[in-house]
Amino acid sequence: MRYRVLLGLGGLIVLQACGAAPPPPPAQGGHVAVAPGVSLYYRLVGSGADTAIVLHGGPGLQSSYLKQVFDPLADRRALLYYDQRGRGQSNLIDDSTALTAARDVEDLEALRRAFGLERVSLIGHHWGAVLAALYAKRYPGHIKRLLLVSPSFPQASYLFWAATLFKPGDLTTSYLTALRAGADTTDPRAFCAKYWGFLFSPAPVVSPELVHDFAGGMCDAAPAALRRSWRVNRLVPSSLHGLNLQDTLRAVRVPVLIIQGVADTASTAGARAWTEWAPDARELVLPGPGLFPWRGSEYRFEHAAAAFLDGSWPDGANR
Repeated sequence: MRYRVLLGLGGLIVLQACGAAPPPPPAQGGHVAVAPGVSLYYRLVGSGADTAIVLHGGPGLQSSYLKQVFDPLADRRALLYYDQRGRGQSNLIDDSTALTAARDVEDLEALRRAFGLERVSLIGHHWGAVLAALYAKRYPGHIKRLLLVSPSFPQASYLFWAATLFKPGDLTTSYLTALRAGADTTDPRAFCAKYWGFLFSPAPVVSPELVHDFAGGMCDAAPAALRRSWRVNRLVPSSLHGLNLQDTLRAVRVPVLIIQGVADTASTAGARAWTEWAPDARELVLPGPGLFPWRGSEYRFEHAAAAFLDGSWPDGANR
């Protein structure tokens, strides 16, 4: 399987180099082994000389919810989505010691090697931005640029700040009641569809419109994986032993674009910190909701993302 995948990707690159312009091929999907007993589900779409790897958020989510917004970027490049270890359609992991940020970084490196990629761009949403930054520091020679969309908080102080701003409402009460009743175990799909927004705690998504519209992608996994998503969401960040990405971001020497939506003051300040700490970073604020800035203007979001991945700063991106 790995041999066929490498040939497929190589074929796409050769077509681009020869000047051919075939229509984008249909998405390929499968599993690739990255460590003993660990295989990751991947989805490859698009063609071109460049490849961008898409890193989903949570970290207890999976990549399905990002397809609609990022697939349009595959007209000039290959996009490689994958479900991080123990999540989505990747094989499940019961050993809590194997669910760490460091393992996520090494899985990403193994994935890069498996597909024969030399240098890639990383597209990270929420937690995916943290993973992208950790990887860029650990493997700087394999990174071209980082496109980070609504990155999660870069330091623990922002977590406490966000928690003070969040006002519990009826959905929070309902969520806690369902959690105490064990609904996340007995009916994980229905539980996810209604409460996936709490995977973004301490600033959960509680907008009825957003909860409804994203439920399909957020919960596109088998019940067994959905049962584990809440545990994964706790274990992986806690493995950082005190969140502080300031030194990590200062070590990132490639161009970084932060795209942030309109959000609470803690999230806004957190996004600004990403921009200030990375030496070559700029921030673009769009009118969409904080975690999903493309909702305000999909055209502007896609245009800005494509311009950056093509090698230039989009209009409105400020230092």
